[in-house]
Amino acid sequence: MKNKKTIIFLSASLLLFVIVFFLALMVGRYSISIGNFFKALFTNDPHFQTDRSVIITLRIPRTIVAGLTGIALSLSGLLYQETFQNKLTSPDLLGVSNGAGVGAALAIVIGLSSAFISVLAFAVGILTVMTTVLIAKFFRNGSSTILLLSGIIVGGLMSSLLSLIKYFAGNEVKLASITYWLMGSFANAKMETVYILLPIVAVSTIFLLSISWRINIVALGREEAQTKGINYTLYRYLIIGIATLLTASTVAFSGTISWIGLVIPHIVRLIAGRNTRKTIPLCITFGGIFMIVVDILSRTFTSEEIPLSAVTGLFGTIIFVIILFLKRRDYHEH
Repeated sequence: MKNKKTIIFLSASLLLFVIVFFLALMVGRYSISIGNFFKALFTNDPHFQTDRSVIITLRIPRTIVAGLTGIALSLSGLLYQETFQNKLTSPDLLGVSNGAGVGAALAIVIGLSSAFISVLAFAVGILTVMTTVLIAKFFRNGSSTILLLSGIIVGGLMSSLLSLIKYFAGNEVKLASITYWLMGSFANAKMETVYILLPIVAVSTIFLLSISWRINIVALGREEAQTKGINYTLYRYLIIGIATLLTASTVAFSGTISWIGLVIPHIVRLIAGRNTRKTIPLCITFGGIFMIVVDILSRTFTSEEIPLSAVTGLFGTIIFVIILFLKRRDYHEH
């Protein structure tokens, strides 16, 4: 029964993903009708040159990046929640988002181009997580609690460094750029971004699907994993590494986007339970749909783009309250 329910939701969400994707190519401050959309793509009529340029140059890369970001952050949130056996963890758990923010802020203050901003954000985000792991290793305690606490410590340090960078930025234009970057946007998405982000997300997703049964065992804890013959430490750090890579790569190009990595895993668990063989495919479709819809909303209703985190925060809190209401009996029992 549960398998049938998962298949139905997966099929429906795949169809909805395709619909939302094409809708994103037509909807915006410059709207394109369905008829003009197909004429722009499949004819050489010069009357539709502007429509063609908007679709191919601006909206296709932006929508692909939005979908990939939703997939990456949803999967990352799911992996962290299962690995740490904590449903309240999110993709920035080990300080990767704060670290990436420090890297981006430094690049903006120095005056580097958007490409170097992404590179520095990615590099510092990865270094931050490596620092978190090294601090946890220093205590010679393999528990998840120590790693969590190390993440909180390093994340707090990076947050303080970010505040200092913003304080000493001086130039109001640079300060505004840092603040806007931190709130998330797909405004700078290009096909070059797609060429980098797509292989990372695709390879990571395929690999996660191939080890999904091991993720289930790791989620049960060290003792259970060892009785099943699984190298718990190896797979835990491997899963954390993939989750960090997914988060760092998306944050590097799109800035910090909140809530999606927390909310989407909760939604898919309501449908499919805790079996990652089912929740990973659902995270892919649900995460992609959610992020594309958020992008449509952020660039459609006002003359200026609304930061992504403002939209995800608004809808994320509403959805999370609904989830808590639906699961209130389970939480009361615990």
